[in-house]
Amino acid sequence: MSYTNLLVRLIDLAKPFLPLLPEIELPLEQLTFDDKVMYTIGTSFLYLLAQLPIFGASKTTNDPIHWLRPVFGAEQNTLLEFGVFPIISSGLIFQILSGLKLIKINFNNRLDRELFQTLQKVFAIFQYAILTNIFLFTGYYGYNLTFWQYILINFQLIGTGSVFVFISEIIDKGYGFGSGSLTFITINISANFVTDIIALNSVKTTRGYESVGALVNLVKNLRNKPFKNAILESFTRSYLPNLTQVYLTIGIVLVLIYLQNFRLELPIRSNRVRSVSNVFPIKLLYTGSLPLLFSYVVLFYINILGYTIVNLVFKNDSNQIIVKILGQYITTGFNSNFIVEKPSILYFFSPSKNLFESLISPLRTIIFFATILITSTWFANIWSSISGSSPKDLAIQFKEQGISIAGRRDVSISKELQRVIPVAAVSGAAILATISEIGELFGTNGKSPAIIVAVGAAFGFLELIAADFQQGGGSQNFGSIFGQ
Repeated sequence: MSYTNLLVRLIDLAKPFLPLLPEIELPLEQLTFDDKVMYTIGTSFLYLLAQLPIFGASKTTNDPIHWLRPVFGAEQNTLLEFGVFPIISSGLIFQILSGLKLIKINFNNRLDRELFQTLQKVFAIFQYAILTNIFLFTGYYGYNLTFWQYILINFQLIGTGSVFVFISEIIDKGYGFGSGSLTFITINISANFVTDIIALNSVKTTRGYESVGALVNLVKNLRNKPFKNAILESFTRSYLPNLTQVYLTIGIVLVLIYLQNFRLELPIRSNRVRSVSNVFPIKLLYTGSLPLLFSYVVLFYINILGYTIVNLVFKNDSNQIIVKILGQYITTGFNSNFIVEKPSILYFFSPSKNLFESLISPLRTIIFFATILITSTWFANIWSSISGSSPKDLAIQFKEQGISIAGRRDVSISKELQRVIPVAAVSGAAILATISEIGELFGTNGKSPAIIVAVGAAFGFLELIAADFQQGGGSQNFGSIFGQ
């Protein structure tokens, strides 16, 4: 069997799982605006409610993926240990494989579509299982677990992951707005942002008891400490949310809102009705925040592979040459984060803890930024040509709808779009990668890319909500929010 034929038959691996993994059917009729709102809100709250502690696991753990958690809506030591990373990565990988024709799929064939979707779900659940057992066998949940504790932890994490694979599919199939996994990331980062600002609970640190919320901590510091010390500590503490991170987050949101208005408007006209003209907007952020999300998928794979090799195979032994090359993990400070602090492969593929570290380790900063920039722009270029919004696809849609670009012949529409769209896609991805890195320079620990992903998704939701509301005629109960 040739290599090509082997790839072509990849989706057939999903056939045995078709009876085991139910397919979420498309709605039989158009759902009302209110129904979609309720599905979206309901599934979002389910995700937040799933942040329950893992029964049978150690509460004191060394976290090797702490800076990757915000991007994928993951919460340490909860049922959402890995967030939606397996769902996101599975979807992106198989979409790229199909778009690049490495997997031959006829999306007009119902069986092929079902096999393709089932294969994505199988791979997502498989990743939940693999990640769970990597953490188990590297001692993340403790070294003296019983056999039944292994089974129980597997059941909880794989079971929860599997449930959200299907809940995410419910939203994806049109019962809610946008993407299910992006909905979960957005609601999670939004809830955490509010917590970072005004959380009232206190925890014991090396400085005594401190409030988790950055703003609450500032108020307490101003009451109990000299003014200068109170301000300095509120902006610089690295073990809990600080005001620097809060202001950076707000700044990133404002910049993204500003960038959303950057677009090139191509004048278009109807070939069927004279005197009917309009503009077709091509946004600077043409591919949204997906390229940045893809970059962090790559970084997650690099770091989890390195973590597994160092801790599972070589027991984090600094005398082993492989550990010296990849990096030895050490536990740091209050949060018990498991990090690599000495120059090594994994060291260069992780962000600095603060601005001072970024400045004294310029090579690390450059390599980390280059990784995000290269993977983001590569994905943006690929995605703009395989996602159904490529210049060729849009030219076909224009022709079917009797639309042409003013001042251009029909045969040149594709060339005109080809001149603009790839540039917008790559430029937008590069800008978002740069904004993300600026945030990471100041020690946001994954929160800056998470905010970018969440804001990009939120704008996508708003566009879908507005379009659906207009189509519904404004007769639904939730329509009062829009003033109708």
